[in-house]
Amino acid sequence: MSRCHSWLRLAGACLLFAACGPVAPEEEAPQVEAPVVPEEGVLEAAHARPGCACRPPVLAAELTPGAAGTNVRAIFDLDGTPLVAAEDVITGESTLWKLVERRDEGCEEPTWDAVLLRRGFFNLPLDVAFAITDRTLYFAADDGEHGAELWKTDGTPEGTVLVEDIFPGPAGSQPLNFFLVGRTLFFTADDGEHGRELWKSDGTMRGTRLVEDIAPGAASSEPLGMVRVGNQSILFTAEDGVHGREPWKSDGTRGGTRLVEDIFPGPTGSNPDSLREIKSHVVLFAADDGVHGRELWRSDGTRGGTRLVEDIRPGPEGSDLLVNSILIAVVDRKLYFSADDGEHGHELWKSDGTPGGTRLVEDIRPGPEGSLPALLKPLDGQLFFTADDGTHGREPWRSEGTSGSTLLLADVFPGPISSLPSGFSARGKVYFYAFHPDFGHELWVTDGTRRGTHLVKDIRPGPANAFAGDPNDPFPVGGGLILSAFEDEHGVEVWWTDGTEEGTKMADIFPGTAGSDPINFSRVGAWVFFTADDGVHGREVWALPLACFPKTGER
Repeated sequence: MSRCHSWLRLAGACLLFAACGPVAPEEEAPQVEAPVVPEEGVLEAAHARPGCACRPPVLAAELTPGAAGTNVRAIFDLDGTPLVAAEDVITGESTLWKLVERRDEGCEEPTWDAVLLRRGFFNLPLDVAFAITDRTLYFAADDGEHGAELWKTDGTPEGTVLVEDIFPGPAGSQPLNFFLVGRTLFFTADDGEHGRELWKSDGTMRGTRLVEDIAPGAASSEPLGMVRVGNQSILFTAEDGVHGREPWKSDGTRGGTRLVEDIFPGPTGSNPDSLREIKSHVVLFAADDGVHGRELWRSDGTRGGTRLVEDIRPGPEGSDLLVNSILIAVVDRKLYFSADDGEHGHELWKSDGTPGGTRLVEDIRPGPEGSLPALLKPLDGQLFFTADDGTHGREPWRSEGTSGSTLLLADVFPGPISSLPSGFSARGKVYFYAFHPDFGHELWVTDGTRRGTHLVKDIRPGPANAFAGDPNDPFPVGGGLILSAFEDEHGVEVWWTDGTEEGTKMADIFPGTAGSDPINFSRVGAWVFFTADDGVHGREVWALPLACFPKTGER
């Protein structure tokens, strides 16, 4: 059974993703009061609303008839139509399907027709190599003849085709790192002659070609970290065999693909990391020039416009920027990150790409140890993150970029023990899992204020955990959330919430304690699709109406 985990740890903790609107700082100490736990435990049905606005989840498709079920790899939204990548649990053969909803005028049980787009794939790596643009899904697939190559589909069987056999024969070019600029798909591939290099495609055989052999011959330049710079160009890192890994720029032409700057002269390379465009033609990243250590740099894609932003920790040691993809965030054209200036330890910093606009936001944990801010997430001018101030353990924090607006939202696990918050943002709020001594590992929510930070519901009443230490990813829908949670009477089942206890519901898809173990949540059109096992059909595709969630406009 395929699960999707994306929880990362820092200092042994699961950490917070977050988002909400700006609020005024509050001065009172953050205290969490224990809510009254209702006697009924969990709620077992959908919202009690008239008509057909919200109803319990329904079986949308039985792709593999019988009790064996289907190993669904991914569910995609192609212009409002769900596409399902699945794998036969017995043969391992991968298939691609389209679900077509049958329309009716009343509130009858909704039904979908499953239309097979293509079968005969193997090792379909749709979780790492896909892109959607202009009503077309690009993906890497192995049809058993050409190896893993670039494919596309427009949602029809005849429109599901191989784009180009880049590496003829069964080995395949193994396309990876898909990145779209307008209607141009950039990706990396190995044609068996030039190594893994930068390619591009417009969806046609003639329009699919090697951009440049950056590391000449069979060696690979391994382009990584693609980010847009300007309107039609990308900035990325590559290793040409002479300069080490350095920043490169390409507009998709051979002549327009070049080394931007040899930041660390010679073959060592500055190893740029986590490129982020904070505004048009301004990309920030971490790099080591061999003189200042690993520090913050900027580039507009030109040699003259590529320079050190600030030597945060003077000297060759560097500030040890923590700027991988989950430890940085762009808020109002400023980059927030964790850095150590040699005096305050790892703390929260921000930069607008200028020396004067690069500064420490707040010394959350005074002294050299630092609070280690992590899992930063923006929304509406604010930043949410987790940090350890040395008194309350690792807990949820928020900042608007100033010392006065940076505050602890709640000491969820009172005292120096960490609650280990970890969660996902929704419209106007953030949901997060956290430990509390009275409730165990449960679902919490915040609107960015201390008063608005509270337990959503004690799903598994008492100190026992409703969520494992490494739970499956929940999925934000408008201002709500759909997730899987464990409760003793029903096992692991599908839950959805609007952030209130009364608006937190559950459907018992697999009656009894076994649980249906829902995963693979994806919003498409008026439904949230997911996979679950009801004990009869095996693991198949289910659907819950968007009407069960608050504010279900565009995410």
